[in-house]
Amino acid sequence: MKKTILFILILFCEFAIAQETVGLVYSDINETKADGYTLFNTLSDDRVYLINNCGEVVNQWDFSGKNSKQSYLLENGNLWQSDQETADIRDWDNNVIWSVEFNSLGFRIHHDIAPLPNGNFLLLIRDTYTDVEMLAQGKDTSFDGSRFVLDKIIEIEPVGTNSANIVWEWKFFDHLIQQFDSSKPNFGSISANPQLLDMNYEAFNSVDYTHGNGIDYNADLDQIMISARHTSEIYVIDHSTTTAQAASNSGGIYGKGGDFLWRWGNPAVYDSGTAANQTLGKQHDAKWITDGIHKGKISVFSNDAYGTDLSASSAHIIEPNDVDGVYNLDKGKFSPEDYFWSYNGTILGEILRENSRSGVQIMPNGNALINETNKGRISEVDSSGKVIWVYKIPISGGTTFDQYTKEIADNGSFRATRYPENYVGFDGLTIVSSGIIENENSISANCAKLLSVDNLYFSDLRVYPNPTKDWLNFNFNKPIDQIKVYDIYGKIVLTQTNAELVNLESLANGLYVVKILSGGSTDSLKIIKN
Repeated sequence: MKKTILFILILFCEFAIAQETVGLVYSDINETKADGYTLFNTLSDDRVYLINNCGEVVNQWDFSGKNSKQSYLLENGNLWQSDQETADIRDWDNNVIWSVEFNSLGFRIHHDIAPLPNGNFLLLIRDTYTDVEMLAQGKDTSFDGSRFVLDKIIEIEPVGTNSANIVWEWKFFDHLIQQFDSSKPNFGSISANPQLLDMNYEAFNSVDYTHGNGIDYNADLDQIMISARHTSEIYVIDHSTTTAQAASNSGGIYGKGGDFLWRWGNPAVYDSGTAANQTLGKQHDAKWITDGIHKGKISVFSNDAYGTDLSASSAHIIEPNDVDGVYNLDKGKFSPEDYFWSYNGTILGEILRENSRSGVQIMPNGNALINETNKGRISEVDSSGKVIWVYKIPISGGTTFDQYTKEIADNGSFRATRYPENYVGFDGLTIVSSGIIENENSISANCAKLLSVDNLYFSDLRVYPNPTKDWLNFNFNKPIDQIKVYDIYGKIVLTQTNAELVNLESLANGLYVVKILSGGSTDSLKIIKN
């Protein structure tokens, strides 16, 4: 009987796949997804969501008109949210812990941040110089422009509820080399100094030299990774330095000061290759893989696939071949020569192609979570390249789209991250779903049924009325040991033992999740109090 029910559900689920347009639009029930909860926002909306693998919300944060660009779930369970001008830290229940306007600190951030284990944050900042300042460094006089933009990194320490101290700084500007003006102190051979940035590389004939778009931190190595779109390179630097050492070429545990420890993607930038050697193109979201079978490797999303294909994008794993954070330089180029793993296939019949933003996360089981910003789509791909899970973000600019809506715009997320169920930030939290974001989704509904291992045990349970104004009745042929009621943020608002009648009069109107415990089995259902 149980097998028959599952078979019918499988048929219904696969039949429904082609119909959904928002929310969970595809889920291969025969494949195991990476466990956990996926965090996303949209660039045009002030809501941040955490969903389970059935596309159901397990938590939501609302930022009251502050559109979110960077969202990170921290190890203490709080959420960081920021745009170029402001940042908030909220707790699980959406209470403001810390809020700051970056203008008050003298800067605006650009694209990305990285949380540190000590509670501080690394911020990627645009760093602007005048033509006079760049000429003093040996800028090619044929380059146009009155100002030039590089990038820098600052580390901030949150103070109180609305301020921060800048405690560390690193700049590209301090690590330039050129072979245009021999009268300048940074004159030298580009190829002989791969630890430095050629300030006259041909692609820099614009105001925006590097265009940093991603930053990551490796706590085991105390190193920082930077993705620079306009060089099509990723860089690794030492974080153990003082600010003074970070501006030099000595000091820190690796002895290189703030010079590059490793760079990869486009060796032509340091005069050690040609276009044929380019492996990245305008990439985003370079970061270390921190858990699972690929721990220690690096993942990255290349917007121009394999560095040169402008008609497609690709996701990659790179094995840097370092030994305790020391990287191999072979014949003037940093290892490796090629990727460890790549994906550039189609997702639900559409070629993977994103000309800006987007990203990839390699999860502990080896699967890749690919975020396509322009399409507003988050997909899980296994190591063989098979697409096994696809979620289409159903929100944009304050609008929530109904199921079967076909024309959707501005629903993309800068970053999507799946946090495993054992993530330390979930410790002490009871996580329950509050339903899908959109109005209906048959794939989500069937996914939830398939995951409910105790479904048959509770087949005779009746809970009524729903919606209810006050009392909730539980009609069941087995003893009920405990009933817990959760709000939409996963907070327990009511607990009752050995009861078949629960009074909800004290609760505010809204959606709640009721969890029933009986004989070692559990079941959950959603109820509306009105």
